[in-house]
Amino acid sequence: MHHSRYLDYCKLFFVLMGMSMIGCNVINPDETIPTKVQLEPFELNVTSGQGSARNKITDVWVYANTNFLGVFSPPVEIDYLGEKDETLFSFRPGIRNNGILSDAIVYPMYTNYDITLPTTAGSSVTVHPVTHYKPNVVISLNADFEITNELVDNRDTIAASFVTRTMTDPFEGNYSGEIVLNTEANFIEVGNAIPLIDLPIDGKSCFLEFQYKSEMEFSVGVLGISLSGQKFSNFFYLVKPSEDWNMLYIELTDILKISGFSAYEILFRSLYPGDATKPDLKIQLDNIKVVHL
Repeated sequence: MHHSRYLDYCKLFFVLMGMSMIGCNVINPDETIPTKVQLEPFELNVTSGQGSARNKITDVWVYANTNFLGVFSPPVEIDYLGEKDETLFSFRPGIRNNGILSDAIVYPMYTNYDITLPTTAGSSVTVHPVTHYKPNVVISLNADFEITNELVDNRDTIAASFVTRTMTDPFEGNYSGEIVLNTEANFIEVGNAIPLIDLPIDGKSCFLEFQYKSEMEFSVGVLGISLSGQKFSNFFYLVKPSEDWNMLYIELTDILKISGFSAYEILFRSLYPGDATKPDLKIQLDNIKVVHL
C-alpha cells in the first residue's frame, strides 16, 4: 500500500517537473535560433565618366561587428547568431583576381556596403548591397566603343587586321570592338592610341577591366614607354575562347611597379590558328577600363 502511494507521488513529481520545464521554454524561448540574412547580388552604381555599371562581383566577404563570418556567393541565405538586437554588417564585394577561381579577393576599387540590421533570434532580413568606385579611384582608360574606337595603334605589319566598331551583338549599348582574323589577316597586335601617363608605379592597386567574347585565344599585355620614347611590350595573360560574353579583372599592380615606365598602352594580340575550322574567327571587346588608386 505504502509502496503504491510512493510510486504515485513519484509520477506526480515528474509530471509537475515536465510542466515546469515546458513553461520555462515558453517564457524564455531558445536564444540559439539564428537571424536569417538573405543576401542578394551586389549592384554597382557609377557616375558620369565612370563607364559601364556592369560587373562580375562573384563573392561577398561578410563581417558582423568586425568579426569575419565568411565568403559567400549570392544569392544566399546566411544564418547569424547575434548577441544583440542589432548588428553592424559590412558586405565587401569580391572578384576572382585575374579570372582565377582560387584567387578570390575583395576588390580594392569598390566600396563596402555597411548597414545595421535587426538580429533578434528568429528574425529575417533581405539585403540588396550597393557599391561604387571609391572616391579616390582614377579611371585612366574607358573604351566602350559607343562614340569612338580607342584601339587604333596597330603594331603589327598586317594591313588587313585591325579593330573596328560593330553593332553586331554588342555586350551593351550599340557598339563593341571587333577583330576578325583569317588567312589574310592572320595576326594582330593593337593598343590604345593615347598612352596612359598617370598609372601608378609605386605599388598602388591598378586593374584592367573588360568584357569579351572570342572564338580564339588572345593575349593581353602592356606596352611600356620610356622618357626617351623607347617602347617595350610584355604580354603576360592568355585569354581562352568564350562563346558567351565574359568579364575579367586583370591586376596590373606588380607589372607596373617592376617595369616603372613613364607611360603605358594596353595591348591585345592574337594569331589565326592553323587548325581553324572557320574562314573567319572573331574577337569582341567592350568596356575596357584601366582603374587605379
